[in-house]
Amino acid sequence: MDVRNLFLFFVLSAVVVVSDQVVKYFVRHTLTEGRSVNVISHFVSFTYVQNRGAAFGFFQNSRLFIIVVGILAAVFILAELKLFCANGVVSFGSALLFGGILGNLIDRIFLGFVTDFIDFHFWPVFNIADACIDIGLAILIIYFIYHGEDIKIGLSRAH
Repeated sequence: MDVRNLFLFFVLSAVVVVSDQVVKYFVRHTLTEGRSVNVISHFVSFTYVQNRGAAFGFFQNSRLFIIVVGILAAVFILAELKLFCANGVVSFGSALLFGGILGNLIDRIFLGFVTDFIDFHFWPVFNIADACIDIGLAILIIYFIYHGEDIKIGLSRAH
């Protein structure tokens, strides 16, 4: 495993967590729940929502279950760092995914809900961590569809 990929993974993960938490803190302390502020008229607003479920509001009030799943996902990524830091693209996608998982876990554990605020009016309200999880997963899925065999070969030679 290349040290640069590992460094990219941890630095980008930290940037995701810190930026996510700082913006969520600002939202919680400047907006009241349910209040919207237009960012780009008729396109995007900041709307403070306390999400007590998972993505798109599924599993409402299943806090412990969602926390356990998040912890297991984070531990899996850390346990398989050799795979998740196989190269720069995979490290980048994995870092977005890992940072997003941690950002939402912090909310769930310490607040009992996830702070959502990005509102495109045609999509459920979400946050930076959610966006990073989705983008990270998309990068990993696309990469592994087209280059999965390359990763397997590289990992088997590394043993």
